[in-house]
Amino acid sequence: MGRTPIDDTDARTLRDHWFRYLDTLEPLRPELYGYCRRLTGSVWDAEDLVQDTLLKGFAMTARGDFHGPDSPVRNARAYLFRTATNGWIDTQRRLARVVSDSEPVESTAPSVDTVVTREAVTQARARTSAAEFASLLLKDVYDFTLEEIADFVGTTTGTVKSALHRARQKVREEVMSVPAAEDADRALAAAFADAINSQDVDRVLGMMAETLQIIVANVGGGRGKSRLWTEPTVAAASTAACTEVDGRWVVILSKNGRLYDVLGLAGDDGRLTRLTDYCYAPDVLAEVAERLDYPYDRSGYHQAAHILPGMIDTTTLPWRHN
Repeated sequence: MGRTPIDDTDARTLRDHWFRYLDTLEPLRPELYGYCRRLTGSVWDAEDLVQDTLLKGFAMTARGDFHGPDSPVRNARAYLFRTATNGWIDTQRRLARVVSDSEPVESTAPSVDTVVTREAVTQARARTSAAEFASLLLKDVYDFTLEEIADFVGTTTGTVKSALHRARQKVREEVMSVPAAEDADRALAAAFADAINSQDVDRVLGMMAETLQIIVANVGGGRGKSRLWTEPTVAAASTAACTEVDGRWVVILSKNGRLYDVLGLAGDDGRLTRLTDYCYAPDVLAEVAERLDYPYDRSGYHQAAHILPGMIDTTTLPWRHN
């Protein structure tokens, strides 16, 4: 007898557990974001790494990884940092296969209130291997032990000591600069901001590709020209403006002079193919607001508790059974 396939009821149960998972880990989120921010050197790449880390953690929990009396990582903080470290190192290894040594990936870094200065972090990222740089941050900024770092990176304490020595020697090298954003990205962001400011929902929808992917950090998303997202977004915004942050052109939304949302865009031929809404990514909003000198109200990592039941009840699978 065949098994009944997963259905919409199962999807609603999973989403309910997802929000409880987010609430459980919320106290660790600012520090995890800070670590990912220093690893990647970009507010956008940092939030992507945080999202990937949380999704992997959720999936690994369901799959049964790190269970049993001898298997678990010491605590949730160590578990998340380990997952983020491995994810970033794996990404850098993949990039290394397609980026030559003569064309390094360049980036800036945030200030760090430790012996690792802004310049030191930038230089270390540009001049060291992924594992060396992760080891430097984990030890000098986040105060993990050599044994914990060896576990995170998948090596020995002796190798970690050597990596730290090499990384610390390289932090005085020349600081590398951020490449300029593409003119096409700026034009797309400017046009989308102007469309929102027009308060014309159809005009905003007209900039969306039929296959547009909308991602709302932490809480889900959709596909296609979505009035469900567009109408409240246009109605709520009093001012939309495009600006460059960490080499990426984005649209910021404000009301009464206070920033409340940031939109990351990707597109082709003037049409949006991917839209990332950071309204429930408070660490991103805080950094963008501070850098642009905007007041802002810190959001949560998802909607208010009384809204969640209705969202969960309308959750469906992202695919359909034949």
